[in-house]
Amino acid sequence: MKQVEREIKADLSVDEAYRHMTFLVEDVGERLAGTESIDKAAGYIRQQLEGYGLEARVDRFPIYQSYPGSAALRVTYPEERLIEALPSCHITSTLDEGVTGELVYVGAGGYEDYRDVDPRDKIVLADMTWAPPRPEKARIAFEKKARALIIMNWGTPDNPVIQRGAIKSVWGNPTPESLKEMPHIPAINITRASGDYLKKLCARGRVLVWLRADASREWVLAAQPVGVLHAGQETEEFVLVGGHLESWGKTAICNSSGNALTLELARTLARHRDKLHRDIVFAFWDGHEIAEAAGSTYFVDTHWDALARRCVAYVNVDNPGIVGTSVPDSKSAPEIKDFLLGVIREAWGDEGRWKVPYKGGDQSFFGVGVPYISFATGYTPEELERLNWASLSPWLHSEADTLDKVDRALYDRHLHFFASLVVRLCNAAVIPYNLLEPVGLCKAHLQSLHELSGGNASLGLDALIGQAEQLEGSVHRLEPYREAALSGVFGAKEETIRLINEASIKVSRELSILWTEAGKYDQDPYGYHLVGQPIPRLYVPLVRLTELDEGEEECHLWMTKFLREKNRVSDIIGHATDCLRLTMRLLQEIA
Repeated sequence: MKQVEREIKADLSVDEAYRHMTFLVEDVGERLAGTESIDKAAGYIRQQLEGYGLEARVDRFPIYQSYPGSAALRVTYPEERLIEALPSCHITSTLDEGVTGELVYVGAGGYEDYRDVDPRDKIVLADMTWAPPRPEKARIAFEKKARALIIMNWGTPDNPVIQRGAIKSVWGNPTPESLKEMPHIPAINITRASGDYLKKLCARGRVLVWLRADASREWVLAAQPVGVLHAGQETEEFVLVGGHLESWGKTAICNSSGNALTLELARTLARHRDKLHRDIVFAFWDGHEIAEAAGSTYFVDTHWDALARRCVAYVNVDNPGIVGTSVPDSKSAPEIKDFLLGVIREAWGDEGRWKVPYKGGDQSFFGVGVPYISFATGYTPEELERLNWASLSPWLHSEADTLDKVDRALYDRHLHFFASLVVRLCNAAVIPYNLLEPVGLCKAHLQSLHELSGGNASLGLDALIGQAEQLEGSVHRLEPYREAALSGVFGAKEETIRLINEASIKVSRELSILWTEAGKYDQDPYGYHLVGQPIPRLYVPLVRLTELDEGEEECHLWMTKFLREKNRVSDIIGHATDCLRLTMRLLQEIA
């Protein structure tokens, strides 16, 4: 594999990637869903993919979109001042006369930030952060009955950028039920300096502001390019490589750099298709910025069977090569963590920072269970603090996101890294999942829940922990077979590998359901606060039970909910264990 990888990487051209990036930034620029500009970009990408010999198309489908109108903001007390503002998208527009209210500062705008603040019927001011991201800030502010939301940009106070964004917390296209859950609140964006000014006013006493904002809500047709590269041998398995095409502002960092890198991967890998053992699907998501991952969610909904049974991993390419970044930053599903960090160590010298995904970006694959991978260099902790946590640069979603914000040498390193990553995913005979990671995480989460319950034996969490330990034992018993398959010990090596790969995919798909509250067939809200909590579907009823007195009617209701969710988790763990036991029997017959 190493020789194949070297040959492929030797053909990579950063000049070719820059040619695509320059076109997307200078000739197209901002490309929002439903506009001529994204149609132009989609047509260009399809033409390039077809020229490389891929099966290429542009998928067209309806998405729930929003376009910004205008916004205005004025301080009316304790002094008068006009402040420049831009509207968020998917907001509830104000009437022409606007709204007036007392301003309160809520920090990052997460639940914990409201602990000492009563936002009811007030206008809240929040920092731009990813903890929580903009849609979750709006969802929480609406839930807390705030009158409106103002988001100050990150970056230093001298940064003149007002960041664009949307507050549609519903992930992908809404359903009849989820449409009602969208935050119905006016929301505007301002500069960091303006936000600091308002924050200081609030610290001194009562502040009154007036604001007006409008944006549309409408259905439009997406333009989503997709290209399929068939491997040199017959295979049903594939790797999915994607990143968002819809982009705000000049789009260099976010995400023309990612689109161009993906095109160069497609060109180079197509030249070496005879050396690839799995197919590759390249996707350029529409509906990312405003419709909140509508394009990748549509892909999940319409390619469910292929993703559920045959997709090895989804590799997300977004924001590669930001000027001034140096620390490897990655996110992935736990089962593919070891593989990812191994590639990072080779390319960058150390593992950098790794996290589990938090339901942002195009992480539309939680329910179907395809392991997610993303990577880009980030700022040092000191630089992040100086930039007020502008993790994706101070220029994000603005006209300042120009070509000079991409570091060419750093970008070239990203290009070579992603080539290594994708080639290894394509050519690893045994799918590189370490099932001990998600099983260990499952067990740790159950133990956390048991502690949260105060060790209440009547809840039966200790039985679930025992099931997780049985599953862990089954994974350990599979490991010698994995090692033997990798070393070619068995005569029927292909059949052995097939059984191990099928079991790995099935167990991975089963366990992924433990990290979402929405479940297998739905989507959690963008940046949802429960994603990351220990087994969210168990966590919520358990927390309520710890807050209620035994014997209360509401306690009985939540106990019923808890028992049913516990049965769900029991089934998930049981199905994974049964799958491994069957696989072991078949492997023993082969051996």
